[in-house]
Amino acid sequence: MEAELVALATAGATALVQQMATDGWAGARERMTRFLARRGAASPESIESDLETAQGELTAARRDDDEETAEGLQAEWRNRLRRALRADPAAAGELSALLAELDHGPDDDPAGRAPSGPTGPRIGTAFGGEVRARSAVQAGEIGSLTQHLHFHGSPDAYGPDRLAEPVGAAGRGGPASGGATAGRAELAGRTGLAGAIAVLEHQLPLEEEPFENRDTEREAVLRTLEERQRSSPPTRPLTVVFSGVSGIGKTALAVRLAHELKPRFRTRYVDLDEWRTAGSLDLAAVLKHLLSRLGVAESWIPAEYRRLVRLYEERTQGARLALVLDNAWSADEITTLLPVSAESVVLIAARERLPALEARGALGLALGPLSHEHGMELLRRITAPVRPDEPDRSLTRLARVCDGFPVALRAAGTLLYERPGRRAERLAADLAAQLEQRGLPVVEAVWNATYGGLAAPAARLYRLLPDHPGYDITPEAAAALIGTDVDEAADALDDLTAAGLLSPSPSPPRGPGRSVLRGLLRAHAARCAARHGDPAEPREGLRRLLVWYRRQAERADRAIAEGRLRRAEPVPEQPYGADVPFESRTSGPAPEASGAAARRWLDTERKALYGFVRIAVELGEDDHAWALCEALWKHYEDQHNHDDAIRAFELGRDAALRCERPDALIRMRCQLAQALWKTGRAHEADQETEQAVRSAESVEAGTVLHASALEFRGKFLAWRGEPDRAVEYFERSRAIHRARGNAYGVLLLGFLLGRSLRAAGRPTEAEPEMVATCRLAREQRHDRMAARATAELGRVHRAAGDVDRAVTVLGEALALEARRGSTYDEAALHEELADLAEERDDRATAREHRTRARELRQSAGVAAAPDA
Repeated sequence: MEAELVALATAGATALVQQMATDGWAGARERMTRFLARRGAASPESIESDLETAQGELTAARRDDDEETAEGLQAEWRNRLRRALRADPAAAGELSALLAELDHGPDDDPAGRAPSGPTGPRIGTAFGGEVRARSAVQAGEIGSLTQHLHFHGSPDAYGPDRLAEPVGAAGRGGPASGGATAGRAELAGRTGLAGAIAVLEHQLPLEEEPFENRDTEREAVLRTLEERQRSSPPTRPLTVVFSGVSGIGKTALAVRLAHELKPRFRTRYVDLDEWRTAGSLDLAAVLKHLLSRLGVAESWIPAEYRRLVRLYEERTQGARLALVLDNAWSADEITTLLPVSAESVVLIAARERLPALEARGALGLALGPLSHEHGMELLRRITAPVRPDEPDRSLTRLARVCDGFPVALRAAGTLLYERPGRRAERLAADLAAQLEQRGLPVVEAVWNATYGGLAAPAARLYRLLPDHPGYDITPEAAAALIGTDVDEAADALDDLTAAGLLSPSPSPPRGPGRSVLRGLLRAHAARCAARHGDPAEPREGLRRLLVWYRRQAERADRAIAEGRLRRAEPVPEQPYGADVPFESRTSGPAPEASGAAARRWLDTERKALYGFVRIAVELGEDDHAWALCEALWKHYEDQHNHDDAIRAFELGRDAALRCERPDALIRMRCQLAQALWKTGRAHEADQETEQAVRSAESVEAGTVLHASALEFRGKFLAWRGEPDRAVEYFERSRAIHRARGNAYGVLLLGFLLGRSLRAAGRPTEAEPEMVATCRLAREQRHDRMAARATAELGRVHRAAGDVDRAVTVLGEALALEARRGSTYDEAALHEELADLAEERDDRATAREHRTRARELRQSAGVAAAPDA
């Protein structure tokens, strides 16, 4: 996991810099040289020379009280270690062992006490003295032992793909937690560095540490929960709405409460902004995500919204679930997501009250600022690791300036933490001056001070991030945005995270190494861009990122379906950024085929990809707009995100028209038409498919594109209930494929033709078509089409009244689906065979088939029949 690699690299750099000032430096230098040389970072001689130079610079810096140089050296070696770990994640165990050696050398006290050198205790034993790492790894090897990560005042310290566990009352930010240990989060590290989350009891972001107060609200929730259990049985889940202005701590409180409820509930977290586009929430996508997180196999998650809602209701019936819904905008967004269980708890973070929910029994809790005393305590706990002796008077004015806003207190505390040489009185005076002279809100003043201390690449990335349409960003995408290599972009992301301006993505399924720019900070970054950026900078950055996303989408599309029809020339490799790896992986903790990796990436980046279609049009890059739409076709077919697709494909159609690319225009009309008819907009779909066929006959007659247009027209007519008319188009399309020697095209159109003939009540004509299709599927070794065609042939026999042959052929299809491992289709065929058995009054056989179908549904996390 990227976050853990960064933490380990930070701990390694901290230990290394500390060792430079101890008698054990020669041994530490030798061990680190061997470690980096084995990773191919450089020759042993070069590494040893760099280490000696660094040790000399550190000695001079400490003699001159040059804190900035000392911190720069630590950052430099942190970045070198991070690059080594990213290149070889398996090296994490070796580096952890190296740190253990440095911590417990041969001269250690036999009682287990680590000796203190000139700079204080060694890393891993204590966190006082000169230790300035934001996080440090203790207790052994990542991936095999329990990890203990200490977060010192890290705002929104949500670690991707990690499950935080509470450590008892003393670890919950109460008076007993105290000082540097207040932020301890114990992480179960048995999932390995891949961090893939399967069906787990708890899927939450890490708790924000340190956390201060909110006892009144917390006790109100717990008291209400206990009262519900003592009173008459409730009929709805306990719903709690935390409301208040941005930065007041709503999300932190909701997540903290969910962690506290883990002994009694399964827990899940959803940031609704992840599925929000142009202000509209894609509830279908949220339901698919939740069903997946609740254990429903992906192939069993339906596409239709009605069936999604029904399946979600079934999966949450009677469940003991604590669900956090972050960034809710309205009660309408929430109602469908409420579990159908009085045993569940829903914790909602919303900027405004949701009176419609409160009217139905929800508990509404409006959050206000922290008291001065609690604000002081929060500052104290953030800064204690580097300022243990800071007098109260130094923090008093700063706490008053922050006015009790947790986001301002955390930002100010992080600033003091990152710059231990800066006096608290000076920071408070600077912030007060900005408030008085310029009328800036306190948090704006704090963030301005933080931005002013950023290195140039990090500041540039911060200015450009507001224009990125995605939910979060990776180092590869950041490199494209600022036009650098991935290492420099990763360093910039690390700097922004350390400064509290970025947060790790709170959504574990999205994968490691992703960073989020929160709403208030996004607005601040936009203001920084307006004040300090080059006017041409955003357009140049967006164009680079657009090209990068289009290239990755095209690569993903080819990994899923190499031979499908495409009209756009692929984007060549770019000098900035790096390609996302979609190659097949057959080893490691989570083997994965290239197509599966590509599908997962497309869905993870869906918000950015569909957003960049709009941005391409705004930039005047029409060729990129329609080409990106073409690359998104397989994602749309998989996910059925109709609204996103309609918005994008309409833009793609118009862009192709402006480009005077009739072939691209035909392609876009066909893609748009399917999204239209799937949402019931039949008249528009009719026009698009008819126009696509006319254009193809005019400019692409006899080509594969012409055949494709005919196919889409036939599929639309079949959907509209006109199978007789669809047959004509499928026959014409197949004739073109046959003339061009396109074997798969002949196979696919034969299947569509036979199915339409059966739907038209012409089973005698359908039978030879499906027999031929089955033969072609076997010859082409297309297992999926062979299973589908065999099942369709069985239905043809049934339609013709030959039940015995139908049972035999459907049994063959069942065996093919079982061999493929397609449990959804296997269960559907068991249900179909059960119906046939009942028609023949064979109740025992029907019962066997229904029992097996039920077992398959249960193994996939589904209760109802496939067609429910």
